[in-house]
Amino acid sequence: MNKPIALVAIAIIAYLVFGRADTLESGILKVQNRGEFDVATATVGGNCYQERCLTIYVAPWCPACQKAKKTIVSLTKELQKEGVDVKVIVGTDSPEATVKYAKGYPFPVYLDADSSFYKKADQPGVPFYLVTDKNGKITNSEIGGYLNVKVMREKLEI
Repeated sequence: MNKPIALVAIAIIAYLVFGRADTLESGILKVQNRGEFDVATATVGGNCYQERCLTIYVAPWCPACQKAKKTIVSLTKELQKEGVDVKVIVGTDSPEATVKYAKGYPFPVYLDADSSFYKKADQPGVPFYLVTDKNGKITNSEIGGYLNVKVMREKLEI
């Protein structure tokens, strides 16, 4: 294989593995714009800048997460149009599986392959949904979720 073909092949493989830089947010997990989960105060990431914010956590290996993906995408788009800050976090799997699954979302998501946020959130399973107020205080939560956006919004009161 000559050098130019090898370089093109490497670039294509890198694109397939890591995706475009503008489709994923990774690195330090900052949910609701600041910090991480604080067990002592039951807050998620300090302040959010709207009346309410929503954090959704999913995992690539989770059948319920895969089933709820279309609902999560629709719910996120609907809420974002209304000015609600929504953060989708993909984690609790290998970095490769996390990135691959995250690329399936049509908007930037946060990566938590090392499960640091998941461990701090201390939720009994995935997917989970956390609604917070302006101060990051959890006002509502749901584990598992529903496959209907309207029902999900009613349950979360958002």
